[in-house]
Amino acid sequence: AQGKCLCLQYIRCRLKRAGALNRKVVQRLRTITIESPNTNTITRDVFPILNGLGEELERMHPRVYNNVGRQLSRAWSDLPEADTLSLLLAEVAKELFRGGTTWARVISFIAVMGGLALDCVRLGRSDALPRLVEVFGHIIEEDLMVWLEAHGGWKGLLVIRASATEYTVMGWLSIGVAFLSTVYLSTCILDSLRRLIF
Repeated sequence: AQGKCLCLQYIRCRLKRAGALNRKVVQRLRTITIESPNTNTITRDVFPILNGLGEELERMHPRVYNNVGRQLSRAWSDLPEADTLSLLLAEVAKELFRGGTTWARVISFIAVMGGLALDCVRLGRSDALPRLVEVFGHIIEEDLMVWLEAHGGWKGLLVIRASATEYTVMGWLSIGVAFLSTVYLSTCILDSLRRLIF
């Protein structure tokens, strides 16, 4: 349920970023009910990080995360039926996680879902959004739950993000060199000014 909640929030933000979040779409998204006691905490704590990383992936690889439907099916203009859509997404997940599961791949899969949701809305098929969230939840429960639990659940993303912000020895060394360079440059400039004045 937490994965579905995060996916739903990501889809909402993706549609908003693309300017595709209208009243009809908002109403359709509100029909998606996800019942779990911990979803509010997960959404509040984890979603900003997930959304930021997903946006970064979209910026770095726009060809991958835009027009996802056309990449999945040549006849995308005829939005596949629910069962076909489920099979297509299961194949995407299978291919994506074939080499192993990482946080980057999980976030990439969510970004694919956001791109696919945008394609559905652009085709006027916002009725497919609940199915997308359901399929995502099913794939998480069937294929990724063991990995997620082994890596701290969705809150494991907080640990990864926190460790990424800690400075390494090279980071501190770089800061020290930058500081000393600034002090040296300032001293040289002040010395030059003093010579000009006196």
